[in-house]
Amino acid sequence: MTQSVKFDKLAATYDAARGGEGRGHMTAATISPHLAPGSVLEVGVGTGVVAAGLAAIGHTVRGVDVSEPMLEVAATRFDGELLLGDGMALPFEDASQDNVVYVHALHLMPDMSAALAEAARVLRPGGRVVVRHGDPVAEADDLVLILRQVQGMQPARPDEPAAVRAAAEAAGLLMRQQGLEPEYESGMSPETFIALIANRQVPFLQRLAPDRAAAVVEPILKQLHALPEPGRVRRQAWSCWLTVAQKQA
Repeated sequence: MTQSVKFDKLAATYDAARGGEGRGHMTAATISPHLAPGSVLEVGVGTGVVAAGLAAIGHTVRGVDVSEPMLEVAATRFDGELLLGDGMALPFEDASQDNVVYVHALHLMPDMSAALAEAARVLRPGGRVVVRHGDPVAEADDLVLILRQVQGMQPARPDEPAAVRAAAEAAGLLMRQQGLEPEYESGMSPETFIALIANRQVPFLQRLAPDRAAAVVEPILKQLHALPEPGRVRRQAWSCWLTVAQKQA
């Protein structure tokens, strides 16, 4: 069986490019209203920012991730149960979980339908799957316009809304909701973005050979260096797709 994507080498710096605990708590607040009563399993818990956010607002949370270094970071901010395991073969008994959550992690599974079938297996009847997925979108400013170019360079994502819906239905789950919903707010300056690009902290750049990565980022860096007020933080409100499905009671 093919294993889900690992982020072992990025564990120490992963949060720097993704908003850290602040973003995690905002995302958790958008997930909480859609959960069934009971505990929460986050698949692809990563560094634990969302799990910590859910715990902070009163949920009992456990997390599973395929990367041990990511779990080590998660353990520094979250004292819930953390298990090493793959979303393609969850280390839990049938009908043992109340909710299964994926936060920008489902697309890292080699087969979304099989991953959601695993979620359905471990869910109790009436339990829910909540998925945050897809590229984030925000109203355009000078920095967002360049961010969109970077998004456009990346391989097509498998977690488009129709694909996630189809995967959920193939797993026997009942669709409850799907839509583009606010998720988090963030701020970044051109200087910060330049550092992320130059240090190849954008994951798809790390998969490129150094000479190819340099050629890809050169025009982006040129545009970033040309922006006015390079130290000024631009604030954006980002929306991403939210899909909620339920196991038949």
